[in-house]
Amino acid sequence: MNKVGFFFVFSLWLPLTTNAFELAAGLTPPKQQKILINYSGLFHDKSDFPQERASTSYQTADFSIPVYKSEVDSVTVSLSGTQFSVRPAQNNFSELYDLKLGLGYTKALDEQRLWSVSARYGSASDKPFEAANVTTLGMTAFYSFPSDETSRWLLLVDYSNNRPILNNIPLPGFAYFYYPSKEFRAVFGAPFASINWNFSEKWVLDLFALVPWILKSSLSYKLNEYARVYSGIDFSQVTYYLYGRQNEKDRLFYDEKKIFLGLKTPLSRNIFAEIEAGHAFDRSFFISENYTTNPEAPVDIGNAYYGKLSVKMFF
Repeated sequence: MNKVGFFFVFSLWLPLTTNAFELAAGLTPPKQQKILINYSGLFHDKSDFPQERASTSYQTADFSIPVYKSEVDSVTVSLSGTQFSVRPAQNNFSELYDLKLGLGYTKALDEQRLWSVSARYGSASDKPFEAANVTTLGMTAFYSFPSDETSRWLLLVDYSNNRPILNNIPLPGFAYFYYPSKEFRAVFGAPFASINWNFSEKWVLDLFALVPWILKSSLSYKLNEYARVYSGIDFSQVTYYLYGRQNEKDRLFYDEKKIFLGLKTPLSRNIFAEIEAGHAFDRSFFISENYTTNPEAPVDIGNAYYGKLSVKMFF
């Protein structure tokens, strides 16, 4: 994987913003930016809810296009949307949405240095755009420059009104990219780390941690040139603003842990697919201003098996 490809992979994990595709564009030199399309659908089997058994699904779609690009700068527009469904409805809601429109600008200062700024506007709610207090806003600015031939720095400032923690606060941040070889690539920041380690001809370990809220890790094995199997864990959350809530700062959190097995394969030079099956556990909804590992009055829901399909395209 080249440096640009590594920055793209890192941007899909970066926790400080909610629009990975904008970051993918921002971390890629303007002349190399492409149209990016992604769809992912995760469907749970029925499990126990407080009222009755119900199934859940989580679907997400992203689209990013450079509407202008030259050798030194580019403008990118992105659209993204997620739908969380509960069937039959529970606690007076059955659908949750997170919809966003983004605009980004990237400027290459030379072959190695670039800066980017992006803005996002949307709504994450059971009734999106019904009121000002269910809208989401975000902005990110960063500057990337090399340290030496095997490393580089990323300095950034990020604002969001829908983070799991430290909401509505502009946060400075940094990331240190270290890529001594094509077999080992790592990114270290505060308070996160990402590692991609091809420790043998066919085995690869991927790890991302945002302490103590998110942990994603997988171990994959190369079957042949066209297929790779993988297994891993995923501890993460999604957040929404419920319409009509009394406390403006309260959000609805969905917390879930997963173990899984999957297969990823290229369908063509520009299209990649993944199928995955797993077991979701320690699942709950809770209302709080910020994420906590011990929420008050959580609504616990039962464990469930799930299936997932993902398709990624670039042109």
